[in-house]
Amino acid sequence: MPPEDNHYRPLQDFSLIGLRNLKIKNRLVISCLISTIFPLLFIYLYTYSLYGGSEITGQILVIALLMMGVALTMTLYTYLSISHPIDHMIQICQAISDGNLEMRIQDQGNDELSYLSDNIDGMVTEIQLLLEQRQLGEAKKRELELRMLQYQINPHFLFNTLNTLHLVAQMNQDRVVSEGIRSLSELLKNTLINDREFITIREEIDNLKHYFSIQTIRYAGSFHVNYEVDPELSDYLLPKLILQPLAENSVLHGSYNDGTVMEIHVSCRRTGKDILLEVRDEGKGFDMNDRSARPKGLGGIGNKNVNDRIHLYFSDDYGLTIDSRPGHGTCCSIRIPALDSDSKIQTMQGGTYVSGTDR
Repeated sequence: MPPEDNHYRPLQDFSLIGLRNLKIKNRLVISCLISTIFPLLFIYLYTYSLYGGSEITGQILVIALLMMGVALTMTLYTYLSISHPIDHMIQICQAISDGNLEMRIQDQGNDELSYLSDNIDGMVTEIQLLLEQRQLGEAKKRELELRMLQYQINPHFLFNTLNTLHLVAQMNQDRVVSEGIRSLSELLKNTLINDREFITIREEIDNLKHYFSIQTIRYAGSFHVNYEVDPELSDYLLPKLILQPLAENSVLHGSYNDGTVMEIHVSCRRTGKDILLEVRDEGKGFDMNDRSARPKGLGGIGNKNVNDRIHLYFSDDYGLTIDSRPGHGTCCSIRIPALDSDSKIQTMQGGTYVSGTDR
């Protein structure tokens, strides 16, 4: 590549930078003067120096004036054809910057300015859709938080009462009641006191064990739980309390209620970049194609809440699926991304997640 000639540098600076500092109207005037009026004036003066005030000089003057008029008219027309779309574009962009995202430029031309206008309109539409999605997501998140707050009660009063009942049960040597109260206290502590949105799989399984311990008091001997959890996944993160509604469905709707012990299997395994959690029971099951035969709990608030939370935290690629057959039990599966740190949660949610703290 040849070295740059410094002799042409001032001219380049003027043409690329100096002219950009002038308004379009002034640029067109300068262009018209340099390209049309000055040459015509030079031709007239040259003719006048040759022929003096003769008829030829007069004719050339008339022709020069006509050509200058045409040049000025074309310059004005060119200026208006450029300035009007730009002025309109500036007004619409100013309105959009003031928050009116319903405005669009809608240039009907077929030049570079119309192409630019179409791209700006497309970007504004995309921004509007993203803002609407964000607002819907925030509203849904606030609704879920409000729903959780509606079920909260004074934790200190509750735990003091449970501790008293736990001591009374121990004094009366009622091991089943004592264990049930202890499990209830631990479960409520993890749901009311711990305000983190994401907990480890180990903590979620512990919450599930406490839940089953409480249900054992009411449904003693009607079910038995087996756990198959990969120890390497114990410290991975997941949304809090997404397994309990599934366990509740198995206990309430899967049992035969005839004295048969129902087996419930809780599993957690890695599948590629995702984690698959399953709560499967060997209960009576139901026909997936018959809505009237489907237990109400499987379409109720609990499962919908789990699915909505997973979609809210991640995307529609993840969520809850249910498979059941009469006489073969029901399998509820949850697929979530494998997250081993809060930073990955922030990445998946666009940096909006903030981990909570234990009070």
